[in-house]
Amino acid sequence: MKPSGLYIHIPFCTQKCRYCDFYSITQKADFRPYHPNPQFIERLLQDVRFFKERSAIEAWKTVYIGGGTPSLLHPDDIRTLAAGVCEGQKQPVQEFTIEANPEDITADWLAACSEGGVNRLSIGVQTFDNDVLAVNGRRGSKEKTIAALETIKRRWQGALSCDLIAGLTGQTAASLSDDVRRLIDYRIEHLSLYGLCSEDPLPDTREDFISELLWENTELLAENGYIRYEVSNFSYQDKYRSLHNQIYWNMEPYAGIGPAACGTLIYEDSNGRFIAAARFEGSKDIDKWMTAADRTSVYPCEHIDRNTFLEEVLLMGFRLSEGINRTAFARRFGADITAFIGETLSSWEKHGQCRIEPHRVYLTEEGMLFLNRFLVDALSELDTKAQCPAGKPLDLDG
Repeated sequence: MKPSGLYIHIPFCTQKCRYCDFYSITQKADFRPYHPNPQFIERLLQDVRFFKERSAIEAWKTVYIGGGTPSLLHPDDIRTLAAGVCEGQKQPVQEFTIEANPEDITADWLAACSEGGVNRLSIGVQTFDNDVLAVNGRRGSKEKTIAALETIKRRWQGALSCDLIAGLTGQTAASLSDDVRRLIDYRIEHLSLYGLCSEDPLPDTREDFISELLWENTELLAENGYIRYEVSNFSYQDKYRSLHNQIYWNMEPYAGIGPAACGTLIYEDSNGRFIAAARFEGSKDIDKWMTAADRTSVYPCEHIDRNTFLEEVLLMGFRLSEGINRTAFARRFGADITAFIGETLSSWEKHGQCRIEPHRVYLTEEGMLFLNRFLVDALSELDTKAQCPAGKPLDLDG
């Protein structure tokens, strides 16, 4: 298999934030935050080797260590994990990212990341407002976040990305704007601005408020040189896009290692036509994940058929400001994208919310505001379409 992405999940946290729905563990007797945990690191590396050999993955193109809270790892564990991941690479990993909480940042921890080949930090700022942090169960403070950014400014040579969330409980339009402006002042290379997600539907008034927050701050970022290349992601002067996340959005192969980690391995023929895809998800039983001899038992596989894969290409591809490349799409699925969702594309183009160009289709800035509504229309058309333009049955599973 061609070079792939690698996601490593560190599931440990010291406390659970109220808005977070990622898998995490707040109490585990044999994991000690900020102390060496060699057994856990060795198990991760065994699984890295297992997937690489089993799927004949040529190399890791990108690596992303997420969580949970990877900054709870001891510097020695960072060095060991990074060295093991990079072992046997003929070329350096193009982009090696690790997530961190601001309050965990130290000079020694940053040095370990640099020595291990990590070249991109992703810092979960979320907000500088101490009252908002407290009501949402987020540890840390404005003061600690500022101290972390100052340490990074002095000690870190790689790229820096920061996350903010729009719609947190207690947040105001002014406080979010202040958060964005403060990060702009630091001239960070990359910023992610996410709308608050909830398992339960939010009231329409709350959804509208979050949409307004996102729109206002998207404009603010654009005025200061941050280009939106994905619905929630901004790159300074368009020079610092996340290579790893683009693997997700372009539906390229990546392995997921660790408890609850997801990965999708995609198989195509020599012409780039889709053959099959397999999705793996690590067990959420960490004791089983740590001890099971049969690693296939802790990474159960789900077959992804062509129809499901096509749907996911639409779901992910239209998140990008550049949209979906028509040539690459046709190569994968044997027909132009208009054969599948042409009516939806035409309808949205008439309203100025979509563009159909010779080499790509994409949503306009206005269209991006209604991304979910567009996707409902597109998937509905895909589900009901029985025939392709030539009059032959549209084989979505063949």
